This record gives sequence, structure tokens and C-alpha cells, in this order.
Amino acid sequence: MYFLRWVLFKRFRMAAELCHQAGKLLNHQRDQLSPEAISELREAIANLRTAMHSSYNRATLEEEIAKLEETGSRKLIPYRSPGMRENVEVALFAVAIAMSVRTFFFQPMGIPTGSMQPTLYGITEGNLGQEELAPTGVNAWVQHYLAGVSYYHLVSDGNWRLISVEKPRKSFVLFNKQRLTFRDTDKKIDIVRDISPPMNSGDSMLGSGRALSEYVLNSHNNYTYKKGEYVINMRRESGDHLLVDRLTYNFRKPNRGEIIVFETKNITGIQNDLFYIKRLAGLPNEKIRIGDDRHLVINDKRLDASDHPFELLYSFDVAEEIPLAQDSRFSGHVNQKVFQQVLDERRKTVARQNGVDPSRIQMSYAGNISPNFIDGSHEFQIPQNRYLALGDNTVSSKDSRDWGSLPAKNIFGKASFIYWPFLGQKHRTRPNRFGWAFQ
Repeated sequence: MYFLRWVLFKRFRMAAELCHQAGKLLNHQRDQLSPEAISELREAIANLRTAMHSSYNRATLEEEIAKLEETGSRKLIPYRSPGMRENVEVALFAVAIAMSVRTFFFQPMGIPTGSMQPTLYGITEGNLGQEELAPTGVNAWVQHYLAGVSYYHLVSDGNWRLISVEKPRKSFVLFNKQRLTFRDTDKKIDIVRDISPPMNSGDSMLGSGRALSEYVLNSHNNYTYKKGEYVINMRRESGDHLLVDRLTYNFRKPNRGEIIVFETKNITGIQNDLFYIKRLAGLPNEKIRIGDDRHLVINDKRLDASDHPFELLYSFDVAEEIPLAQDSRFSGHVNQKVFQQVLDERRKTVARQNGVDPSRIQMSYAGNISPNFIDGSHEFQIPQNRYLALGDNTVSSKDSRDWGSLPAKNIFGKASFIYWPFLGQKHRTRPNRFGWAFQ
């Protein structure tokens, strides 16, 4: 009957709200009120609630409402701007709930690099071909917000010579601004254009930095762009955004093959204030080596595509599917011997493509990537309370092959759910991203 009265009678709903607010104010002001005032307020609230739950009598209800209002006006301290106060309390409560969920249950994380391809994708950038057109209208909106693909364009309005490129500067929190200055060789005037380069794109969209010179057309100073020519014509695909499960490892230890997220604190050889995401490959006290065929050998047992969840990693044909000149190589893991062979082959390929001596080619990876795994016979002993973490992307992952074992206390969660982008990219090995990850 209580619910039915609440639905049918406005005054009944008002009485319920009055009880709620009076009780709330009484709790907030308890330290400021005398014992007599507290007792009187409690009695008035109780009497109104009794009237609400007994046989419905409009006169009795109105009488108890009036008594509570009168008692409250005498005993309680009125707040300034009560509506604003209520909104602030609700907002603070929502923030507290969100922080609790983030701290103890799930934490969002964006993947910045390709060290876990093809399981997880980081940010990728590339120039569009002269014949390739960027989407417009609704399609552009869909690509940006649902597929995480952005396009960056700048077309010369005349014969422009690039004379200066400023470093990107922060504009708000999520955007960069970068100023380019051109000289119009026909009109003899300077042309200034502001562009919005993607985040994590290096120091310059057009400068000499390796990261972007590979992706941007005509990327050098003092180049003259003809009227209608693209200065910038590139596409950027956002990395996967996922939720990190922070609860599971409070009740059990991590299992082999799970994708873990960990802090880099107190790990020699890498920056200490970062979070890494890798696949857990080795457990405490295990002996592990990386064969010259890229396969892991753990306690003398060779892992292959039949060992879950390494199906994709060890069934992908590197030699046939991935050109040596590309950075996005994956399938298995490499020791130092194989890594050096990969670099030598890549250097020869790049030299042949550019018609230069291979000794002049400087590759992306200086020094060693696998000093803890010299060759297929070198065995690594994982200490107690430590793990071995490897990236799925074989030669583009800084992982335990380089910096050694991972302290158990550094692990704080496991990858669980990709929540964005909603739409996948057909050219990727795993085009459909949205959903539970990843095994």
C-alpha cells in the first residue's frame, strides 16, 4: 500500500522527501545540536513516518508534516544555496564511486605502441596515397568516433616554400597545435598555417625526426609545394582502449599466457614511472630459453600453436606474410642471434630499395634487444616471486629479453575488455576489436 500511495498522492511523496531531507540534515548537524533538539527532531520524523505507514488519513498526514516542518525550522541550521549544495554532494559522491571502481576494480588504459601486435594494437600513422581520398561528412564522423581513425590535411593555395616549423605546443589537454610558415614565391608574402598534429607523433610533423618523416609527404624544409599539392596528407589509427581488471590477482596468482599490466618501478633499464602491458610467459623458478626457431622452451618443453593462448603467435608465418623492411613483425620471440639476423636482412632490404651501401643504413634498434637470451641454447632461470613478460610483437617490444624478470609485486592487473574503438579495421589480423580480450 505504501508504494501505491506514493504513486497516487503528491502530498505523500512530499512527506517521504521531507523525512529523507530532515534525517539527512540531522545527521550532518548532529555535532552542532543539543541532545534535546536531536530527540525532538527524531520524534517528529518518527511520527510522520508512522502516519505514512498507517491507514491513510490526509488530515493526520498534514498535521505531522506541519509539525516536522515547524520543528526543523526551529532546530536545524539552514544552508545557503541548498540546491547547489545537493548538486555538489551528488557530484562528489559520483567521483568517489568512480575513484573506488578505478582503484579496486577496473582501470581504463590506452595502448600507445605496437609491442603487443597482433593481439593489441597501438597508435599507427601513415601517409595517404595521391589517389586516396579521406572520408567526408557522416563517414568521417563514423571513422573518427567509432573506428578511431583521424585524417590530417594541408593543401597549398599557391607556390609555397616551407621556411620554418615550430615544435608542437599543447592546446587544451588532448590536442597539439603546430605552426608552419611558408613563403608564397609568387606574391612574395609569408603564409602562416596552424595544424593539429596527432598526440604522440614526435616533435614535428614535417621535421627531420624519423618517426614522422616516414609518414608525411615531402617532409623537409625549403621544399616548394605547388598550388594544390598536399603538404600533409596522412591518417592516424588510434590504439586499443581497454579495461584493466585490478581485482582478479587479489585472489589468485597470474597464469601463463595472460596479458598483464605492471608498473616499471625498480626495474633496471626502463623508466620507472610507466605502465607496461605484456604477455606473461614464464613463472617463478622456471628455466626458459628462446630457440633459434623463435619458440619458447620452458623446463625443456617447447611451446607452439597448440599451447593456449599462443595459437596466433606461433601459427603466423613471418617469412611469408611480413616483409623484412617492416617494423610490425610478430610471431614468436627472438633471441639475440636471430635478432641480429633480422636486422642484417632488414638493412640489406632497405639498402636495396634505396640503392645505397648497406653499411650506411642505420636501423631503428641500436644495441641489443635480447641480452638475456643470447642464442637458442642459452637458458634463463626465473627467480622466486618473479615472472617473465614478453611482447607478442617480436622485434618491436622492450620486454624481459632486455631487462630481465618482473617482480610479482609490480603486477597490478590483467587485460579484460576492449571498449574502444567500436569498429575494427579490415586490414588488421584481428579486425574486430570491441569485446572481451584476448586469449
